[in-house]
Amino acid sequence: MYNVLIMEIYSDRRRNERRNDSRGSTPRRGVSRRRDARLNRSFNVSVLDYDGKTVNISARGVYLEATTNDIGEFSIGKSLPIIINLDTYIPEDPKRKYRLGGRGSVVRNSLIQHSNQTNSLGVALEFTEKLQY
Repeated sequence: MYNVLIMEIYSDRRRNERRNDSRGSTPRRGVSRRRDARLNRSFNVSVLDYDGKTVNISARGVYLEATTNDIGEFSIGKSLPIIINLDTYIPEDPKRKYRLGGRGSVVRNSLIQHSNQTNSLGVALEFTEKLQY
């Protein structure tokens, strides 16, 4: 009986210590969960037959705003072709344009309402293949 009582107290203490442990799987407030750095640049992008602009881009994916209300075309898990048009300036080279193409899987989508009564769709894509230029 005495051993059972000690085991119950000990297990409660360990459970509470784990509950308050900051090394858990949930990140603390203000700590980013992103694995890759984001580049907050706006590039022209085409997904399916829709045009839009990137909000940010990283090595693993892109978040973009597409000019459409059709959230069904961008359902979560769907694999979509994507083309990103880049304009760059390198001092040694004249202004060059690159066109990156590949595929991405929809991770997140949301309808964005603008102040001028128009809507667009915010779409997060995770690249499923290396982009080609």
